[in-house]
Parts: sequence; C-alpha cells; structure tokens
Amino acid sequence: MFGWLAHAFATVRSSADTAAWTISRSSVRIDGTTLAARLPLLGGVLYLPACASSRPARELAPGWLVTRLDLAPLLQTEELRASSMIGADGPREWIDCFDASGAFCARLHLLPDTDYLAWDALLAGGTPLPAAPVCPGEVACKAAIAQLLRFRTTRMASLDVLDTLPLGQLSSLGRGIARDVARAAAVSLAPAFD
Repeated sequence: MFGWLAHAFATVRSSADTAAWTISRSSVRIDGTTLAARLPLLGGVLYLPACASSRPARELAPGWLVTRLDLAPLLQTEELRASSMIGADGPREWIDCFDASGAFCARLHLLPDTDYLAWDALLAGGTPLPAAPVCPGEVACKAAIAQLLRFRTTRMASLDVLDTLPLGQLSSLGRGIARDVARAAAVSLAPAFD
C-alpha cells in the first residue's frame, strides 16, 4: 500500500534512519468560497475527495453551485493544512482541506504540471505547525478516488459554479507521482484524459 514510501526509505536511508524523516506542515485559514475562486489558478492537480460516507451532507455556501457532488466539500473548507516531504524520487507536497469541525474534506496534490506560483500564493500567510514523523497516517488520506483534473469556475445567472475540466497533457513524472499517491491512499486513479 505504501510502496513508494517504503522504497524511498530503503533506497535513501537505512531503516534505522527512517525515524528521523519528517513532514513539514503549515496551516492556512481560508473559507471555501475563497478557495473555490482560487482553485482554477492552480492548473493541473491530483484531487482526492473524502469518502462520501465519512462526511455528513451539508448545505452549499450561499451563491455557489457544484457540477459534481464530490466538489461540495471544497466549499465547506475552513482550513488548509499544507504538507511537504522529500522522498527518494524528490519532493512531495499536498494540501488537506478541513471543515469547521476539523473533518477531512479533500486533498490536493501538487504535480510537476501544477502552477507553483499559484500554489505558493494559495498558501501565503500560513502558520507553521510542528513537523510530523513520516508515517502512513500522515501520507495517506481517506479518499474516495484520485482524479487528475483542473478546476474551473463559471457564472450562471447570479450563482458561481465550481466545475472541473480534464487535465489533458500530463508529464510522465506527473503520471508517476499520481500513481504513487493513489496507491498510498489505496484508491483507484481516474484517467487524466476524457
């Protein structure tokens, strides 16, 4: 399940050194509507929505619609927790979205194809959190599926609409990272092309 992580440990450090590996983390307070408005700037990302069974149904933010049910939790986001680590195959960065009660909503995973400047702008002003040890609970998440996509917002009458687009072209490194992340989360990876 965590093959890429185990491989990273085996190839870079001896098993005695793995306890020293950590994940850098920070927290950003942001409401779901601000997040939704900024998501299209990221370009291509790997999106891992929370399992529907683990989240209670809630109303959408006023003035917003979603084209897919698994996008609704993004509008309920109140906090982003950004995490980064270095593995044998390079850096990994992701953002976990949490609602006001602290429930996991979704994960966005940075890809080589993501707009790094927009990613950094989204996380600007974050508060550093204590580093966490690299462990399956920090790396995996309770997601329903892993999807390669781009976000889009449109206007319909007086409502804002959060939607997605196919990712289109994806680098081979991005495909490899997406496969590894999906494997670590124990979910299937939806195709990048429609």
